[in-house]
Amino acid sequence: MALVCEYLGKCGGCVGATLESKIAFASSLLSFKDFEVFKSEQSHFRGRAELGIYHDNGEIFYTMRGEKERFVKIKNCQNLLPNIQKTLPILLKIFNAKEFGAFKERLFSLEILASQNNTLLLTLIYHKKLEKSWLLDAEVLATRLKEYLGFHFEIVGRSRGVKLVLGKDYLTQTLEILGKRFYYRYNEGAFSQPNTAINAQMIAWVLKHLKGGGDLLEMYCGCGNFTIPLSFCFDKILATEISKTSINALKFACEKNKIPNIFCVRLSGAECIEALNGIREFNRLRHIDLSAFNFSSVFVDPPRCGLGVEVCEFLKRFKQIIYISCNPITLGKDLEILKKTHHIRHAAFFDQFPHTKHLECGVILEK
Repeated sequence: MALVCEYLGKCGGCVGATLESKIAFASSLLSFKDFEVFKSEQSHFRGRAELGIYHDNGEIFYTMRGEKERFVKIKNCQNLLPNIQKTLPILLKIFNAKEFGAFKERLFSLEILASQNNTLLLTLIYHKKLEKSWLLDAEVLATRLKEYLGFHFEIVGRSRGVKLVLGKDYLTQTLEILGKRFYYRYNEGAFSQPNTAINAQMIAWVLKHLKGGGDLLEMYCGCGNFTIPLSFCFDKILATEISKTSINALKFACEKNKIPNIFCVRLSGAECIEALNGIREFNRLRHIDLSAFNFSSVFVDPPRCGLGVEVCEFLKRFKQIIYISCNPITLGKDLEILKKTHHIRHAAFFDQFPHTKHLECGVILEK
């Protein structure tokens, strides 16, 4: 479906790319002949937004990076979840009221994260040092927003070296996957999947096609998006991630979901390899007996830069490799290495980001 938007060609958020064109490019690049495709809704799918703030004669406006201009003013975005779309104009109206003049002074950008239970997390980022008195105005803002919208708001203020929190600095989210309900914690500033519906389909696809049993190593586990559901398919999971915030979110999810077989530790990809190869000992691993694991599978969901040669060579020792990628180009480079020892058993494309050039890929390889 072609995108109809007054900002198309001006705003850099969407480029009008079709799912068909993205799949044609990615499947040719990756030499995929047999794959599944999971389509997204074309609007109201995105659960988080990052907007710039433009100041003009005491009034502020939302902005996005422009295709040709440095930025373009926008009123709203049809890609966002309904609760975010309802919030944006009301929030702007409140900001531009005279009583919030000091509150919006040197406001630089706004981030919004929404859950499905109509709780929203607002992060306001400033180019000035925030004082604790800011929280008083934030409380008035939260009360006013709830009066207008009926939603609950957590509000975070950030400036250089300062973080102020009204309420909590995270949201809890619930996903229903293959008849089971899973609970997560999404922290302010940390990565979370923006397209909830497609995210649930990605997890379900992995669960349907993997071969369970034995122990699983998961690298780049984040807040436990895949880790929590995967825990029902394996005896034990060693989950590694460099972000301390994400590891704490995973620990929260383990407790909330009452899952005892996940062992999580803050390690980068390189550190994980050093630990498992016995090259280096880590104090962070003192409570985990690595010799007790019998790894049959590995799960990776790396950043856009992919895995690289060192990690790919390390993965060759595992019988099953489950790879989720947000970049077909780096995935292709990694697969050139992995296919020397493994064959692709299942592949899929997930339209996580409609109207953009980005395409999520899933691959399950077997030795």
